[in-house]
Amino acid sequence: MQGRPLIRWLAGALLLLAGASAAAQPLKPWTGGPPAPLSLRDLDGKVHDLATYRGKVVLVNFWATWCEPCVTEMPSLQRVRERFAPRFEVLGVNYQESPARIQAFIDKSGITFPIVRDTDGAVAKAWGVRIFPASYLVDRAGHVKHVLIGGADWTGPHLVSAIRALL
Repeated sequence: MQGRPLIRWLAGALLLLAGASAAAQPLKPWTGGPPAPLSLRDLDGKVHDLATYRGKVVLVNFWATWCEPCVTEMPSLQRVRERFAPRFEVLGVNYQESPARIQAFIDKSGITFPIVRDTDGAVAKAWGVRIFPASYLVDRAGHVKHVLIGGADWTGPHLVSAIRALL
């Protein structure tokens, strides 16, 4: 049991390093099949199922508080959500962190979009996430259309244009 935190820390450090090196990757068309189901609870215990967001464009963002590019892009995720609401939603999927750690981040950052917990990493694995942050743009019919690996300014013209095209 004592080795488990060290293993988790090492895995996090490797993902952070990989995420930092992937910071400049562009938005790419999604070429995979349908995403795995996504149904997770937020900090209040409310279930957020991706299927219930049909009719809206959704940006599914896999992230963690220990991931510097994740933290850096959060304000732009908040701004783009506010810009396109109510036809657009950001769904933050936190990777294996405690409710206290997530809540402290939310309180400090002022993020208001839904944050759900991937407590065992199974959803991230099912979606093929290997680097954080990883973001998936889902159209109004529930189909993944684009993927972006690494941090980004979601208020930039190229990304705003991609969102607007799906609205």
